Amino acid sequence: MYSVNEKIHYGGSGVCVIQEIATMRFGRTREKYYVLKPVYQNTSVIYVPVENEQLVAKMRPVLSREEVDRLIEGISEIPTAWEEDPQSRKASFDALLRSNECRNLIVIIKTLHAQKERRQADGKTLHVSDETYLREAQRLLYDEFAGALEIQPAEVQAYIQDKMSRTA
Repeated sequence: MYSVNEKIHYGGSGVCVIQEIATMRFGRTREKYYVLKPVYQNTSVIYVPVENEQLVAKMRPVLSREEVDRLIEGISEIPTAWEEDPQSRKASFDALLRSNECRNLIVIIKTLHAQKERRQADGKTLHVSDETYLREAQRLLYDEFAGALEIQPAEVQAYIQDKMSRTA
């Protein structure tokens, strides 16, 4: 069970703080809920029923600074996963996003950055759907890293580049 003020990662919502664990009534039943406030999105509140195993499974502790640094140090070892067929690529990227794992977000980002460079060399741009996957993977990864490093998401890319330049 998680506790109040704990920083967690919640599925596609990114880093959240558990504001409270409250008994609430939605509809006819009274249930205990985790009340989550996304850290980097000020406009929403998320209610997760404590007894709903499927939804609680989307919650996990935010990575530690050490885990983030290890992931960054190992980025060069993480493979890409380009698929030519757009439907297969979409299914693959959807599964990677839903996995709720930073390593899989890096796979998407590395794959699409490489594809973006190839297309730019040909005078083309990345397909809109691929650009959307890239932005979403970056948002989720940068939120997670920012939460672990206690910096803003906008500072994460510079942190990664600095860390990688020191290990190269």
